[in-house]
Amino acid sequence: MQLSLSLDEYVVFDLETTGLSPWAGDEIIEIGAMKVFGDQIDEAGYFHSLVNPKRLISEEATRVNGISNEMVAGAPTFDEIFPKFLDFVGSAYLVAQNAKFDMSFLMKYIMQKSLKLPPFEVYDTVQFSRRCFPEESRHNLDLIASRLGLTIAPEDRHRSIGDVRLTAQAFVLLRERLGDNLPPREKWTV
Repeated sequence: MQLSLSLDEYVVFDLETTGLSPWAGDEIIEIGAMKVFGDQIDEAGYFHSLVNPKRLISEEATRVNGISNEMVAGAPTFDEIFPKFLDFVGSAYLVAQNAKFDMSFLMKYIMQKSLKLPPFEVYDTVQFSRRCFPEESRHNLDLIASRLGLTIAPEDRHRSIGDVRLTAQAFVLLRERLGDNLPPREKWTV
């Protein structure tokens, strides 16, 4: 299938981490990303890697995402993965569910390494959901998926590629419902 070059390109991404606090020492343990061209999700050409966080994963984090210390022991570090992720993203807009969480981990890394990068432009599916379902007070991925009639196998939830696939499907449907009434992209820079 030939995709038109005039279509917007997006990269939906998701991180799994050792915990919820990047500035308290939590680290990335898995990254996944998938491209969306216009309204077409490219599920075949995805980006994925486990990441060695160079610290132990708590039992609580393993209970949530199923990623163990043994699984990441031989994985590449984020120093090795991040340039490959940037190559995958190219000039596309980023998309994330609750972008503030994922972007805070990326911004911490960029600041620690003193990298000079152009601003990231990010669409947050939480903001899309708030605009699409203003009567609702909660907009986590499970609730958004339920409202849109999307499902995910339990074993794929809280793993980066499973969550990326679900977020990409939600993004396409929410964008379709909102038409020209899209929330603005957030700009993230150091």
